[in-house]
Amino acid sequence: MTAMDKIADSLENVIDGKRRPIILSMLLAATSALYGAALAIRNMLYDRLSLLSHVASRPVISIGGIRAGGTGKTPVAAMIGEYLLSRGIGVAFLSRGYRRKNSSRRIVVPDESAPWSAIGDEPALLHNRFPRSWLGIGANRCKTANLLSPLLPRRSAYVLDDGFQHRSLRRDLDIVCLHDSFLTDRLIPSGFLRERVSALVRARIALLIGRPENADALRRQRDFLAARFPRLHAAVVYQEMGCWVNAHDGRRRMAPPLPEPLLICGIARPGRFIDMVRHAGIIPCAELVFGDHHPYARPDFQDKGELLMKGVITTEKDAVRLASIAMVPIEKMWYLTIALRFSDPADETVLHSMIEKVIR
Repeated sequence: MTAMDKIADSLENVIDGKRRPIILSMLLAATSALYGAALAIRNMLYDRLSLLSHVASRPVISIGGIRAGGTGKTPVAAMIGEYLLSRGIGVAFLSRGYRRKNSSRRIVVPDESAPWSAIGDEPALLHNRFPRSWLGIGANRCKTANLLSPLLPRRSAYVLDDGFQHRSLRRDLDIVCLHDSFLTDRLIPSGFLRERVSALVRARIALLIGRPENADALRRQRDFLAARFPRLHAAVVYQEMGCWVNAHDGRRRMAPPLPEPLLICGIARPGRFIDMVRHAGIIPCAELVFGDHHPYARPDFQDKGELLMKGVITTEKDAVRLASIAMVPIEKMWYLTIALRFSDPADETVLHSMIEKVIR
């Protein structure tokens, strides 16, 4: 996450649908204009000067977005990783490792255990899901790719997590995940856009990720993208409930695992998870909602002992962080996996064909 992303996060309360003082609005608009101008110059330089970008030793598939936070990038990175592994391709995830406790570069090899505090919660989630994957953690993805290169099998690929703006590493396929407000949002810090919609000209495929009940709006956005960006393949993807997994022993259940659990959530868009829980017929005894990437600690649950004993339901990313503190009984903690479903199966075939061309 960049400095501008952090500004957007801190200003969320005054941006997200709430009235703002006119002076603040003018200040934010001016800052957005300056940010947009600097971004345009940066992109122009990358477009014209190929020496600014590094060519990796293996194919690079980037999963990114034009909005700060909550666009479904991690589930898509997992989907791409799963497909590559099914094709016998080694997978190395490259990530900044946001909100970890140190900024040193870190390489994680298959089956190696690494605490989320050292690598970040999203990389930890991916490595837990795919123990045979590699991780390259560091702000400079070019350097971590170079460090990983001699360790990887010949047939392998880099999956660049949150990489659309990380242009110093040249990619073979750019996949962009879009939030349902991308057409009406504004540039940071007036809004949450990291880049203007025009930046999608660099992408090869855009995934409009949302819920089935918003299908009509998602299809209209897809049609808009198809008309404006002829080279871009736009697809509608639904986020749906996967299954419940016990954080202690990995047991899986499709049915609600607990009668009246405590809901704990610390992600960018908690409403999606809470809606899924309610739709499944689960009525939590209480809901504890924290900020995205929140580093859980004992004080968060000091007076919640009785609630915790009822059991905990949470997201897969939260489970990574919650498991590291003794206050939450891990044998009574269940997390929900997220499934992605293409509204048109033909779009998934198109994505797979794009990947096949890259890994050939």
